[in-house]
Amino acid sequence: MLRIAGALVLVVAAAVPLVTSNTYYLFVAILIGISIVVTTGLNVLVGASGQVSLGQAGFYALGAYAGAIVAARGGLSFWLALPLAAVVGIVVGAVLGLASLRVSGPYLAMVTIAFGIIVEHGLIEWDGLTGGFGGIADIPRPSLAGLPLTLPRYYYVVGLAVLASLALAYNLGRSPWGRALRAVRDSDIAAESLGLSPYLVRTVAFTLGAAFAAAGGCLYAFLAGFVSPDSFTMQTSILFLLIVLFGGLGRVTGPVVGSGVLIILPEVLHRLADYRLVMYGALLLGSIYFLPGGVVGALVQRARLRSPADDAPPRAWRPGTREAPPLHARGLEIHFGGIAALAEGNLTLLSGRVHGLIGPNGAGKTTLLNILSGYYRPSAGAVDFGPRSLAGLPPHRIARAGIGRTFQTAHLFETMTVLENVMVGLTGGRPGSLAAALVGLPAVSAGETRLTMEARGLLAFVGYRGDPDELARNLPFGHKRLVELARTLARRPAVLLLDEPAAGLSQEEIAGLAELIARIREAGTSVLLVGHHMDLVMIVSAAITARSGASGRRLGTEPGDPALARSASVVEQGPPSPASGREGHRDLGTVLLDVRELGAAYGRMEVLHGVSFDVRLGEITVILGANGSGKSTTLKTLAGIVRASRGSISFEGRELVNRQAPWTARHGIALVPEGRLIFQDQTVLDNLRLGAYARRDGSVAEDIERQLDRFPILRDRQRQPAGTLSGGEQQMLAIARSLMARPRLLLLDEPSLGLAPRLVAEVFATLARLREEGLTLLVVEQMAEAALEIADRGYVLERGRIVLSGRAHDLLTDARVARAYLGQARSPAGAAS
Repeated sequence: MLRIAGALVLVVAAAVPLVTSNTYYLFVAILIGISIVVTTGLNVLVGASGQVSLGQAGFYALGAYAGAIVAARGGLSFWLALPLAAVVGIVVGAVLGLASLRVSGPYLAMVTIAFGIIVEHGLIEWDGLTGGFGGIADIPRPSLAGLPLTLPRYYYVVGLAVLASLALAYNLGRSPWGRALRAVRDSDIAAESLGLSPYLVRTVAFTLGAAFAAAGGCLYAFLAGFVSPDSFTMQTSILFLLIVLFGGLGRVTGPVVGSGVLIILPEVLHRLADYRLVMYGALLLGSIYFLPGGVVGALVQRARLRSPADDAPPRAWRPGTREAPPLHARGLEIHFGGIAALAEGNLTLLSGRVHGLIGPNGAGKTTLLNILSGYYRPSAGAVDFGPRSLAGLPPHRIARAGIGRTFQTAHLFETMTVLENVMVGLTGGRPGSLAAALVGLPAVSAGETRLTMEARGLLAFVGYRGDPDELARNLPFGHKRLVELARTLARRPAVLLLDEPAAGLSQEEIAGLAELIARIREAGTSVLLVGHHMDLVMIVSAAITARSGASGRRLGTEPGDPALARSASVVEQGPPSPASGREGHRDLGTVLLDVRELGAAYGRMEVLHGVSFDVRLGEITVILGANGSGKSTTLKTLAGIVRASRGSISFEGRELVNRQAPWTARHGIALVPEGRLIFQDQTVLDNLRLGAYARRDGSVAEDIERQLDRFPILRDRQRQPAGTLSGGEQQMLAIARSLMARPRLLLLDEPSLGLAPRLVAEVFATLARLREEGLTLLVVEQMAEAALEIADRGYVLERGRIVLSGRAHDLLTDARVARAYLGQARSPAGAAS
């Protein structure tokens, strides 16, 4: 259907000069074509790499004046002026990009605004070259082989330029360079871990945007025959950005739709010219609110570009060909806000070994990994990788040196498919020739087929059994872990740093992970394993380092060493499980939340199939299930983040289906999301204040004190950026932030994720105390035993359906639950074991 529509548009466009000789209509049509050329380049910058530029009118002006000057004063033909204008755009764009792309977001927008203003005033002041306010008026009409290019003929020249620009953008999107741009847009951190330099990738995107804009400017100069500063104002930059947003960010055909509407609209409403900026502003706000994906995005929900390579069979993949030199860390120290996050950081990872790193939350384990991989710079100490010092190297350089890593919370490229995520890892920091990618050479297509086969093989190697064409943001947590690991292994690292890889996994999945780590080690890759799951660490590790607070000490060298096992248990064990607070059976109260026949889907993939359950006032209800069963989707649907496709959700008698997340949050439901999702750059105090954002009472300060009393470690960290907290401290902050909203129902998605056993017990004890204070809780949890110990009732979810329900005590002793989620066949209390 889309191809038919595209062919129809081409036929109609080609017929325009044949059906009308009206020069005004042709002029407007050519302006649409020139706008498509300019905004196609801007779409690469904004849509693909995620950087906002409000200075494209500056590059547009440089291209127009460059073409005008060399043609009117240098006597060069249009065919030489056009590539020369593009070169001017490339040079200026590269210089400005290298200078300005150290910043991003609104700061980059301000830099580009300043650039546009400088160019506009430069054109006025440099009257000796540009003609000042008068501009340049004697631009010769272009010709081809002595034949003057009249307006109808020039229409086809611009049409060819449009087709060329769209083809270049299309080819780029299907290449490793296109994936690199989208990867940097989605996650700087993950991109750097694969060897990509976000700075370089964004500079390339900025330069391409400048080249397209300059080429469009030259086309405009030869169309008008006259250029002056009035044609290249800030308003022009706003128009270009609005065209991209309205048409659809990152969509190849977005500039076509946006230009067609927004170039014609001012001509139709020419009587309202004085209100043009108001119209642009209204359209911008309207398109962002009603069409966040643009017109094309609204018409095409799944815009993944398919190619014959997508159907390529998997190629068997084997890890590691690099020789792994030893990795030494000596005397590492780092402080955040005057607090020592790591001291005496000493570790030696020998070649081809699995080394376990354990310790309570806050002991500096993840901080050590961040230093080893270049995300943090230590205030003291050294890191050597064989004979090479890694001191001061950025993350992408360390990744290229052969050190790969996963993260405590999976960092995937959310808007890309599973297969594309792994393919980014396969190319890493070497996406190939940019020129070949733009032109779409056969070698690029052949490379795509090879990469697709390797990516499928990698997914099979790590045990991923889901849909490789599914968007990463739609994956359950366990699948995200596998995809991240596959993507990291794609770089064939000599050393693999694994940060809590077992967090959130079921017993069966953890057993599979142990086998996978063993296969990776057998291939010669060294592994540094950070984990709280002691069974996994003890099984796979040849040596273990335990950290406690600011110091670390080596406990043993061989798995199964009794001394090591005893010492490790001292570091990792938690206190006895918190009392459930139940004396026999609680007298369960009024139904607070009633869910009936709930359905939810991600695109065409239905996740929940008629889920029904209830939560009663003053109880803890737990939902159990394997990864991918729909637990997190259930909570997101209740919170209004995912839209229900059918069914009903009644909370305190109010229907929640079709309610947006902000409304739900203001009316008594708070969500502690999977992976915490705290505001990393904000302080602990600011995170807590944001939790109370919707409140209008005067007791926010008192509630902050109450949460700091509840979680004393947060009081010590209250002025510290939340992103520098340990995983356990971040989980405490996420719970405290949700409590600041004074909810009547608290939803918790995997609250034990990535926590040491001692802290898990503390968190669940806190949840039990919250219940005794009168709060109602709905908990999704992989650690079934710990959750059931404190819960009143529970449900078991499998493949989007409730298959079992009952009192928590009964589920805890149910043989089916024990085998599936407890890793054992548990006997009822008092029965012989």
